[in-house]
Amino acid sequence: MLRWWRRDREKRDAEPERATPEPGRPFVREAERRLLARLLRRREELRYDLAQSEHALQPENRWTERLRELDAAIADVEHQRAQRAGAPARTGDPPLPAVPIAVTVEPERTAATVTLDIAGVALRWVEEVDWAERGHQLAPARLRRVEGNATEILRAVGYQAAPAALLETLEASLDLVAADALSAARREPIWSPLTLGDLARPCEQCGGWRDVRGRCPTCTARDWQRQQLLLERNRLRQERDEVFRDWQRARDRLPVIQRQLAEVEADIRQLQTKGVQPSGEG
Repeated sequence: MLRWWRRDREKRDAEPERATPEPGRPFVREAERRLLARLLRRREELRYDLAQSEHALQPENRWTERLRELDAAIADVEHQRAQRAGAPARTGDPPLPAVPIAVTVEPERTAATVTLDIAGVALRWVEEVDWAERGHQLAPARLRRVEGNATEILRAVGYQAAPAALLETLEASLDLVAADALSAARREPIWSPLTLGDLARPCEQCGGWRDVRGRCPTCTARDWQRQQLLLERNRLRQERDEVFRDWQRARDRLPVIQRQLAEVEADIRQLQTKGVQPSGEG
């Protein structure tokens, strides 16, 4: 029995002495200090939210300023869309004459050739084939123009100063006709006669020029621009709605923030009355 008593006494002696509260002063635990620190941080956050909510009630605030900026941006986009919706002024250039196009295709040659003769101007394309080392074709063959251009054709039919849009459209149509002619010669020797006027026709919508497939580069570019403006307008409207909802939330949360702040300050006073101070303060 004496041995067990000594062990128990040695165990008690080895334990550190617990802090005892001073007479007349309540015992403060570390958990209460950490709680006070959290409450103090929470009070600062609520004070910031309170200032924001009170600011939202002012006639002029950061939300109303941003809404005016977005309204001005939306109005500017709408103005640009309205400008592009109207038909542009027509150039007044006369249509191309119905000069027949003579097509000659030699598909059996090692490098197939296509020749177009328009108003005495010859244009020739040669097929370029990409071959592998063992003779297998790697990529689809393509035609490369080696003779003639659209400027020579327009001069031959009386266009001395052709607009750039007409030249670009005619050049694209010539390449398309050559490719179609070679494809038709290899599949079915059937070809619908074309004239120079079919390669570039005035566009009724924008006053530009349509290629042999009826496509107008100017109309395509205008449609793309209108689509981009529509996307930008929708984005600005969405941002405006988000700013307005955030403004409403800031105003509606004012009584909630006031109540939460009062509760936090009451808890802080209760702990401070007990003598609790944040960790690290004496």
